[in-house]
Order: sequence, then C-alpha cells, then structure tokens
Amino acid sequence: MVAELTHRTASLDDIEGIWCFLKQTASDVAVRLETEIDQEKALTELMACCAGPYSPIVVDGGKNVVGALLAKRDLLDWGVRNVETINVSLAAVAPEHRDQGVFEKLFAEIVKRNAPVYISVKPGEPQGLADRLKSSGFQLAVAGEHGEIYKWEPAPSEAKTG
Repeated sequence: MVAELTHRTASLDDIEGIWCFLKQTASDVAVRLETEIDQEKALTELMACCAGPYSPIVVDGGKNVVGALLAKRDLLDWGVRNVETINVSLAAVAPEHRDQGVFEKLFAEIVKRNAPVYISVKPGEPQGLADRLKSSGFQLAVAGEHGEIYKWEPAPSEAKTG
C-alpha cells in the first residue's frame, strides 16, 4: 500500500525534518556532509531556501519529508533585471518514493510560479533526475564536465516580472 503523500512549501519550521532527510539521502544528491564545515554550508543553504516561498516539499502520513526541491530567488536577476528567476540548490526524493510521482509533484509546484527555473544535475547523479526533468518540460541549457543545467521557462506572456 502506498502511503499518503502531501506537498507544501517548506518553512523555517521544517529545517529539522529536511536536515534529517538530507542526511539520509546525501549519497544520492550533490550535498557534502562529511565535515563540520560541509554541514555548516549545507545548513546555511537550507535556512536560506526555507526562509522564502520557493521550496516545495513532500511529506508522508507521518509528516516525514520524503522529497524536496530546495530553491531560492536569483537575487542578481531580481535586483538588476527586475525578473523573478528561481535556482534550485537541491532536488531529492527518498529512494522508496521515486516511482510514486514525487519528483513530478515537486516540479509542478515550482513551475506554478511562472518564473524561469534552473536545476543543476551532477555527473553520475543516481536519482534519474535528468530524465525526470526532461519529461517534466525542462530543457538542457548547459552541459559540461561538471554536470548539466536544466531550465524551465513559462510562455513569454506568462513570465513573472517585478
């Protein structure tokens, strides 16, 4: 039986749950937690992402985080061009939920903002993220030896500006 999953926007109240989730999935995602400095950097990014309205999460019936897109507004685009752009720092789904549409729920939530979204995929990423992004309407924007960057853009008439 599949557990009931719900999605919502992460808040600062979710930091502990997301942190536990990140520690469980660290080997599958581009986050390093080996040293105290690595953990401090990850927690700082987590707090920055949870402080804004850009990071959707999926929780199970026990309120455990089973999926997250940690994202924040691109401040350069916002400040210089007055355009909202969203950069996803981390995309992760617990292995036991990857074939239950969790990535798709997360992607659907973030694109509802009608702002360009960028997601980086590291080489050898084991979640199948690149294929899931492509099937959700994201396009390959940049490819290189350090990974790929995928972009989703709303139709020009729907794009969000300040």
